[in-house]
Amino acid sequence: LGLCFDVDAAGLIGALGVVGIAVSLGAQQMIENLFGGVLVSLSKVVGVGAVLFQELSAGRIKDYSFTWDKVLNFDGETGPYVQYTHARAASVLRNAGVDVEKLSAESLKNADLSFVLGESAYELIKLIYRFPEAVLKAAEGYEPSDITRHIVDVAQGFNKFYHDEHILVDNEAERSAKLLLTFAAKQTIKNGLALLGVKAPEKM
Repeated sequence: LGLCFDVDAAGLIGALGVVGIAVSLGAQQMIENLFGGVLVSLSKVVGVGAVLFQELSAGRIKDYSFTWDKVLNFDGETGPYVQYTHARAASVLRNAGVDVEKLSAESLKNADLSFVLGESAYELIKLIYRFPEAVLKAAEGYEPSDITRHIVDVAQGFNKFYHDEHILVDNEAERSAKLLLTFAAKQTIKNGLALLGVKAPEKM
């Protein structure tokens, strides 16, 4: 996975070659990280998404060094990291038996938001709230990296919330409020990835 080349020379490899390598290494990386599921389809989603995310993460006028280790890292500021965070949030909702199709503005209106005022929850809420600003900034500046940076921040914010808080608690009001925040984070990540042309898997 140590292959490295300058973006200016990427054309020598060819777009199809890069994607093919990405799919292959995506599968290998998932196996190494012990992620199960349908590896053939997931490897394509992760591999292609990793390349797209990396390309759009760099500023339009900046050169950078492309390495597979960095692009396919599940712990860094990468596409696979964001995709895995989306899958983690989806898993929480599945385990809670939440039907996301039935979530609505009415659910938010009836939620007791006093249960999501802890530091990590509050920071996550602020990041979600600022997502439209990041999209507008990206559109005005023709700079998709504004979106990649923001959804990385949302992913990091959700993971901190996930580790700091017990989401599936017995208290129904607290559980509902935390699940709504989980859904909001998941949907924000999904929307951001969709704007970048990257798929958001429900399982990884």
